[in-house]
Amino acid sequence: MSERTTITQVTQIGVEVTPGTAVPADVLLQAISIEPSIQAEVQTYRPAGGKFVTMGALGKEWTEASISGPAAYTDLTYLLASILSYATPVQQGQSTAYLWTFSPAHQAEDTVKTYTVEHGSSVRAGSFAHGIVTELGLSFSRESVEVSGSMLGQRYQDGITMTSTPTAVPLQPVLPTEVSVYIDPTAAALGTTQLERAFQAEWKIGNRFAPLWPLNASISSFATTVETAPEATLALTVEADAAGMGPLSAMRTGTKQFIRIEAVGPVIAEAYPWKLTLDMCGLVSEVGEFSDEDGVYAVQWTFAAAYDATWGKALSVTLQNTLQAL
Repeated sequence: MSERTTITQVTQIGVEVTPGTAVPADVLLQAISIEPSIQAEVQTYRPAGGKFVTMGALGKEWTEASISGPAAYTDLTYLLASILSYATPVQQGQSTAYLWTFSPAHQAEDTVKTYTVEHGSSVRAGSFAHGIVTELGLSFSRESVEVSGSMLGQRYQDGITMTSTPTAVPLQPVLPTEVSVYIDPTAAALGTTQLERAFQAEWKIGNRFAPLWPLNASISSFATTVETAPEATLALTVEADAAGMGPLSAMRTGTKQFIRIEAVGPVIAEAYPWKLTLDMCGLVSEVGEFSDEDGVYAVQWTFAAAYDATWGKALSVTLQNTLQAL
């Protein structure tokens, strides 16, 4: 008997045409791990006079999956297209570089991608459809650039045969040595003023989608997902010098700040490099205690994403990579 060993568990995804309609999971992400878990709400009943339950009734069943791993200019495309928005990428000149833009609307529904996810090995595997990213985080430090998050999916199908010979997504990691942080007073000035003593940046967006549960016997899991008010924040740990204490006055006056985290990698072709640009308009929502960071006095500022009418958005992420399509 072959054992289902932990080390052989592989995750593959497929881009769905219709959310919830399963497709072959023919894409292999090489940096990101997606680990599913079965979720269920079961009501148990104990009759009067009895010591033990006599009946169990399943109400809801769905899948949740954790997302983790190092950030890569390519794998991130699939995650951002699911949680923020999806638009066809633009070829850069005549090169093999393509620019992807992910910018959720303020007052309209966003077009996003859902995935069929297969997880397991040749010994045993399972899958779920309507996989949608509901939470995503990017953590930047000089040690690493890491991804975290979670995915919601319809109920888990056990005992499947995984799609054979999936296409591996090209792997190009986002390195700590490629990252810079900027903070400016206007959207027009984004990327102008570098914070030379930024130590850590934590960007998170969550509460993005929720499942819809109708009374419909033909549906075995949730029917679809709907948008909810997202919670997006950016925490910056900086030296408490003149530049690092700049957000204090912005906090006191309720002034918006425009923050850019940018990673620029090697050149793909012509003058176009691998590139990740995360822009956010933020209001200071929290200030941390003073602390030691590499021997200098530091402070953490947390910004809540805020819509800016002049900019026309609250946040925007772009990726420049070699992917022509999902």
